[in-house]
Amino acid sequence: MKIPETIREVFRRKSQTNFSLALYSVLIAVLVWFAVSLTLYPSVPKTIENVTLDVNIGGTASADSTLNIISCDIRHVKVKVIGSRTQIANIDNDTLVAYVDTEGVNTVGKKNLPIKVRSTNGIEFEVDSVTPSTASIEFDKYESMQFPVSPKIPNVKFESSKTINSSEFTCEPDVVTITGPSARLSKIGTVYAVSNREMTLDSSHALSSDEIQLLSEDGTTLDNSNLTFNTTNFLINIPVLTTKTVGMYVQIVNAPSDFNQECLNFKMYADSKEIDSITIASKNSQAEIPDNLEIGKIVLSDIMPEYSRTFDLSTVLEAQNCINMSGITSITVTLEPYAKGESVETDESDEPDEAKKIVTKSIYLDQSRINISNKPDNNYDYSVITENLTIDIAGPSDVLAEVTANDIIADVNLLNANISEDQFTYDVIFSCPKYDNIWAITVCKVSIQRTPKETTTVSDSAQNESTPTTTASQ
Repeated sequence: MKIPETIREVFRRKSQTNFSLALYSVLIAVLVWFAVSLTLYPSVPKTIENVTLDVNIGGTASADSTLNIISCDIRHVKVKVIGSRTQIANIDNDTLVAYVDTEGVNTVGKKNLPIKVRSTNGIEFEVDSVTPSTASIEFDKYESMQFPVSPKIPNVKFESSKTINSSEFTCEPDVVTITGPSARLSKIGTVYAVSNREMTLDSSHALSSDEIQLLSEDGTTLDNSNLTFNTTNFLINIPVLTTKTVGMYVQIVNAPSDFNQECLNFKMYADSKEIDSITIASKNSQAEIPDNLEIGKIVLSDIMPEYSRTFDLSTVLEAQNCINMSGITSITVTLEPYAKGESVETDESDEPDEAKKIVTKSIYLDQSRINISNKPDNNYDYSVITENLTIDIAGPSDVLAEVTANDIIADVNLLNANISEDQFTYDVIFSCPKYDNIWAITVCKVSIQRTPKETTTVSDSAQNESTPTTTASQ
């Protein structure tokens, strides 16, 4: 029984000895391999992913440069390094920094520059490769420029018959200073202070801006990044006005009292398009806007066939203290070829009725047809020296054919005349009482002679002798 136990004990001891020998053998082999590796392969490669490329966006490119780095197309790189096994084992993306050498860059624009790598913990190594190896960097100068600011309210509407006074639609402040790359500042065409609030107005109001919007000259929206503003708070003033669409007319001046102005067939045009009304607004919110607007005055004697005159609408509205809401800058008034109210077509054809056409005619007036009225001084006699006149009159063709010199009155009205000489010239006013649609297109003067009236001097004795004596009855 003891022999088997002895044999087992022998085997147990040998097994422990063999295991120890195997363990020692493995340890010795590792040490030998490590020693051989250090001897035969002192340097090994290592690849580090996601190493941050250090680019100071907005900072100066170098200590002695006025250029700034505006943008870079690379954010991270992959670096392969070679170094001592014991050293590079401690290298990772937290101990490496990738950077771009901007030394020597002294002009604006985009540059492709090589990417370099350094250690932040003093470990020495060799850079085998950097991927990507270059970066595209934009260089520019930072400047500050002032721009006018315009208000913008895309979601504001107005009640019926209400509108905005664009000339007083402003924001406060009305300028902004923007600092940024000079190339980007040069692209700015318009700066808007924008309020995106939705509302409907019937009176003047003020809103705070929500954002600043930059547009290029062609209306493209620009990016605000890399730009700073001295203020982003603007107050938008919205002046609301009451509008009205009104008719238009011209006033005829120097017309005889018996002349029918309705016979003049005027039409109005804007940019060659016939119009009969415009939309205006009053600057005074309490003022009542008239139904019809006088756009100008026309002297009757200036009106002849094919008459046309253009009136500046801005001047007219300024005098009326009104604002033009129509976008029309001028109105051209034209006399139509046919008298107003007269048919321009016959029953049988589409041809105009020439009998109703406005034409002219010459009339001969002798001295007897020229009258002087409202003589200013009863101590003088006034007489016409001019022997005759030839005048032109206008009107419908069929009526004008019947007019004779006997129908024309030529009047020299001396009311309020300041006369200091015995012979002078004065204006003649023509009228045709028989026909209220005939008018003179001739403007002329006639010569007038002023002569003192004759007086009789009587002596006092003669006057006394000639005075009858009356005796009272007892």
